Amino acid sequence: MPGFADRLNGIGISASAAMTDKASALKAEGMKIISLSSGEPDFPTPEHVVDAAIAAARAGDTKYPPQDGKPALKKAVQAKFQRENNLDYALNEILVANGAKQIIYDAMMATINPGDEVVLPTPSWISYADIARLAGASIVPVPCPAEGGFRLSAAALEAAITPKTKWLVLNFPGNPTGACCPRADMEAIAAVLMKHPQVWIMTDDIYEHLIYDGFTFCTIAEVEPRLKDRVLTVNGVSKAYAMTGWRVGYCGGPRALIAAMCKCCFKIPHMCCRKIPQHGYGDQPL
Repeated sequence: MPGFADRLNGIGISASAAMTDKASALKAEGMKIISLSSGEPDFPTPEHVVDAAIAAARAGDTKYPPQDGKPALKKAVQAKFQRENNLDYALNEILVANGAKQIIYDAMMATINPGDEVVLPTPSWISYADIARLAGASIVPVPCPAEGGFRLSAAALEAAITPKTKWLVLNFPGNPTGACCPRADMEAIAAVLMKHPQVWIMTDDIYEHLIYDGFTFCTIAEVEPRLKDRVLTVNGVSKAYAMTGWRVGYCGGPRALIAAMCKCCFKIPHMCCRKIPQHGYGDQPL
């Protein structure tokens, strides 16, 4: 049998995907299963979103979109960043893709060379490390212990960064811990990163609206605007809007990085419906 690529060495099947498959198999056997393996809302995609998508498909809106996403959707994403995050991105600084995971993959494939390092606060979503390894990077884990609320400390981050560091990955609220990052902590993290101009910063904000107890979300490019030309702000419709199966992710970032990521993209969904619920409820635009 012909062989496989060496880049797969050390890459396993996602534990969360394996558990999801197991839960599905047990459900098919008639067992009552509560699956907590995937970050998936327990309510369906709102009916008006489904209706709008069906109407668009029946109207013939089913062709290949532009490589970086349809202008109408990109304008909706642009408005979302302005309205909710106080971030101004030009349309050529926005990319829509097949879910946030593809955006993360494209970003790392477009920037990482063998020998580069990716700093990853842990515990973390398993795919960050696997994607970075596939791109040729080494992982530098930064433990975020339970006694500290699984929060990333500025001192631990400073100690992890080296001249080889290519990316820092931030994910707040975090998967799998649910840890959030108060603004004061984010300011301290940003102060460290200001000293290391060689480091790209990826913030995965996909759980932005799944917050409780009056916590106020913040994202690093808004907290420290001087970092904005090194930050890729990643988000999507899966979690807040119960649209996991729709595979629509989006990001804002520096024009040159977005252009490089487009070279890694396959054709992306056109997102027939732009009217999706804000915070997962109601009938507000993205």
